[in-house]
Amino acid sequence: MTLYAMRAVCMFLLLPLVVACSSTPADPTTTMTYDQQFNFAAVHKIYIEPTSRTDAATIQISDAQITNIDSALADELGRKGFQMVKSSRQADLFLSWYLVTEDLVKARSSDCKGCDMAVDGGARYARGTLIVDMVDPMRNQAVWRSILKTELAGDPGTARAEQARLEAAAAIFARFPPP
Repeated sequence: MTLYAMRAVCMFLLLPLVVACSSTPADPTTTMTYDQQFNFAAVHKIYIEPTSRTDAATIQISDAQITNIDSALADELGRKGFQMVKSSRQADLFLSWYLVTEDLVKARSSDCKGCDMAVDGGARYARGTLIVDMVDPMRNQAVWRSILKTELAGDPGTARAEQARLEAAAAIFARFPPP
């Protein structure tokens, strides 16, 4: 086999790898379920429930991350015409969310000062599943749920991470309110 033929074969074998590594990640996708009997047309005001700090999953998320996620979700709902209220008494729906993290990766404490504390001796989570519920305050039951499986921003505290949060929020609420 000539040198030219060997190069051609190597290039043919490496081309799919190069294409896969250089392609941009897919847009965030979600799964969504909802109560078809609930009147979503009557919903105008939404209250974001405070995040519980008592279970293991939320203890692993920093206060800054909670604030960033709350802000991204509230901003997207505001863009869709909903009013975010400060009191649960004023709300037509309560919003609650949960971030299930997985896949620890190495991290330095200098990666993001004050916004992403490393856990487990210098590690940070790389993937997560964000579950957003809309809860009917009268029945205290979820009437809408969206689930987003995503890569977590590798560089928290940056404009890129903020853009990723906004895109995730847009994907989560792409089909809210349901028809």
